[in-house]
Amino acid sequence: MKKTISLILLALSGLLGSAAEVERVYVTTDRPVYLAGDAVWCALSALDKNGRFSNESAVAYLELVSTDGTACTAKIGLLEGRGAGSFRIPVTAPTGTYRLIAYTAVNAAEEGTPYLAGSRLLTVFNSTSAARVADGIEILDEAAYEALEPETTAPEGAVELSTRLRFPKNAPAVLTLHNGGPLASVSLSVYHEDELLPARRENTPERFLKAIPAFVQLSREVSVESDGEIISARIRGTLVRDKEDLTFATLSSAGSPSDVYIGRNDGDDRIRFHTSNIYGNRELVCEVSQLDRKEGYIDFESPFLYPKMDGLPKLCLSPAQRTALMARKAALRSEKALRIDTLTTFMTHREDLLLSAVASHRYHLDDYTRFPSVREIIVEIIPELRLRNVNGRPKMFLTYSDALNKRYDNTSNILVMMDGVVLSDLDLLLGFDAMLIEDIDIYDQAIVIGKTPVNGIVNFITKKNYVTALHFPSNVRVVDYQGVAYPVAYTGAVPQGEVQDLRQLLYWHPVLKLEEGADYRVEINTPGYSGRFKAVAEGFTEDGTPVYQEFTFEVE
Repeated sequence: MKKTISLILLALSGLLGSAAEVERVYVTTDRPVYLAGDAVWCALSALDKNGRFSNESAVAYLELVSTDGTACTAKIGLLEGRGAGSFRIPVTAPTGTYRLIAYTAVNAAEEGTPYLAGSRLLTVFNSTSAARVADGIEILDEAAYEALEPETTAPEGAVELSTRLRFPKNAPAVLTLHNGGPLASVSLSVYHEDELLPARRENTPERFLKAIPAFVQLSREVSVESDGEIISARIRGTLVRDKEDLTFATLSSAGSPSDVYIGRNDGDDRIRFHTSNIYGNRELVCEVSQLDRKEGYIDFESPFLYPKMDGLPKLCLSPAQRTALMARKAALRSEKALRIDTLTTFMTHREDLLLSAVASHRYHLDDYTRFPSVREIIVEIIPELRLRNVNGRPKMFLTYSDALNKRYDNTSNILVMMDGVVLSDLDLLLGFDAMLIEDIDIYDQAIVIGKTPVNGIVNFITKKNYVTALHFPSNVRVVDYQGVAYPVAYTGAVPQGEVQDLRQLLYWHPVLKLEEGADYRVEINTPGYSGRFKAVAEGFTEDGTPVYQEFTFEVE
């Protein structure tokens, strides 16, 4: 009897071990139709099994996928269940229908295809290439194409969107949002709706909510990325274990001293770094301290799924689209002249505050007598630092203070960095041209990085971020890293200059919070051409109610 009960308990514990909290990600974009080379502005809503905003994951992964495979990827930070960012469609992307999918690390480990429920179909035209998605095109004559009816979507929820039916060109316009329900978080887009018909709309907020399951099963063990992306790197080569049988590694970002992480290897062939999200594309430097310097190397693992995508609807091509495509092409060419990127607003995002609360002292070397070597700078200018030879190798020591401001002399448990990159081999620093160093920052307090305490940080700052030009040994890997996209909004600022205003997107706010019973006024400026424009508000309320509202107006 006891044996039977034990077996039942083991079976139950296995099921519970493979279950996970439900989290589903819904994608909205600024518009449904793009040209290759266009920027896609997107917003994410991560919801739990009850349709409420989830705070489980801090990062989600996006892929733009056709039947030919994944065309591009992006990472979007999540804060209280909402996320925002942008990516650019490659100029080489073939004409066709694509699916934009979003998922978290837990979703990626689920059985089945959880990323399909909140995905969105996007239509992409390549105006400079004849390349087309394989078996993804249907040719129609002008009459057949013009007979196609544009799709309309029924309103959902208690948010009302209204404005005038007509506005003149190059003039201010006002839209009003009224929220008759509970607190809502929505994306709001105002864009030109031309004759390029999008693919059918597969989901709405209401359909998405109905598709959220009560529980999920995982096909493999996975860690919830509750603080940020967990970067995983495989170790290839011989490891020289220390007495604790652990291998430690550092991951740091050139130019950003707060983006430093210490990982460790617990016996397998991976090093894992628990980050708080690294924003923007960076050069990362990873060093595994006990990796053989002659034969060892490091491989970073991709967090993306690169799924096979079948069953996408075919894109209808017709001569009737020629005029609209030429107008889109002209608008894309004028985008740089309009400098839309400079008119965006950066939004709140998770920031790594590692060094923000730590007192530092900066030595600006131009304020002192210049010395020809780094060793002389340390000896003659920096009283907190000491250099000694230990077992034939240089080692740096620091006088530091603990949390109670008690002073400790000559500790060696410090991180030495150049331009924010950790240097364990001080010969690289001591052999560097001292005339290229501009500042030295001393953080002389105890700091905990992840689970690893250090007693201070010294950062040597060069004039032009020269650190990545150093000749590192093979146990150090410098890699171009795709960081999390910065969350931005374009709130309708008017481009300046003499270039004609051909904007296709007039307004985009990915995370607009509407208080219960409140009215929200959106001020935009119409462009310099006539056409039909659509405003779309889409999202969810705090109690799990869907929100969808659209309004069409003319500029003439």
